[in-house]
Amino acid sequence: MKMSYHLIIRTPSIEEYNEMRSLAGWPTFESALVKTALSNTLFSVCVEDGNNLVGMGRVVGDNAIYLHIQDVIVHPDFQRKGIGKLIMEALLKYADQVAGTNTNIGLMCSKGREEFYTAFGFSIRPSDKFGAGMIMIKESAAPVRTPIG
Repeated sequence: MKMSYHLIIRTPSIEEYNEMRSLAGWPTFESALVKTALSNTLFSVCVEDGNNLVGMGRVVGDNAIYLHIQDVIVHPDFQRKGIGKLIMEALLKYADQVAGTNTNIGLMCSKGREEFYTAFGFSIRPSDKFGAGMIMIKESAAPVRTPIG
C-alpha cells in the first residue's frame, strides 16, 4: 500500500509539538512555553499521512540576518521515506525567499544526523572557517545569572 504524504504550511498544535518531540526522544515543554514558542515561529510545515502528523519543522529567528532551522522531526515509523528531505526543502525554500547575502542559516542536528544536513549544504563545526557551535540548556525555572549593569 502506497502512503501519500502531504506537506502543509502550518504550525503544529501544542499537543502535536510535544508528542513529536517525545517520539524523537527530546524533552517536552509546558504548554504555555510551547504556545509562546510556536506563536513566534517565522515559518512552519507539517507533513501528514491522512490525518496523522508524521513530520514537522520550523524556522525561527529575526527573519532577515539570522534564521535557525528547528524541530525537524519525522515520526520514527516514517523515517527514511523522504519526509525529512521534503521538510528541509520547504524550510530552505522559505529561507531563500527572505534571506539576503550573508544571512546565517543555522541548525543543531542530533548526533549521527550530520550527513543528512551536509547534503543540503550545511557545514559541520568546528571547521577551518568556523569555531565550535555552542549551546546552553537551562536546567531550572529559576534565574541562573544576574544581568550585568
